[in-house]
Amino acid sequence: MKLDKFVLAQNMAFLISISPESNLAKLLSFCLATKVRKNMTGTDILKITCELMENPSNLPYWTQDVMGLDLDYSSEEWKKLGEMEIKDADKFMATLWQELENLSL
Repeated sequence: MKLDKFVLAQNMAFLISISPESNLAKLLSFCLATKVRKNMTGTDILKITCELMENPSNLPYWTQDVMGLDLDYSSEEWKKLGEMEIKDADKFMATLWQELENLSL
């Protein structure tokens, strides 16, 4: 798949627009810290991520699943997970949705 330059610019603008202290930034930072097995496809990853969007209360289980995709739980993954400070998954995700709605691109 060839990545279009506009799509890249659009995603970069999105990332730049996010407040570093936000739940959205914390979740994306966690995602960047995770690694996947070589045999895992982008379609597989998209599927499990879409499942989170459909069931946001599953966030704690989803983070554990994502951390285990490479069959290794790294200290960086644990650090980023801890920085998310998830005490109530529904509240964390509700705040995240509000942050997403407030972005103006």
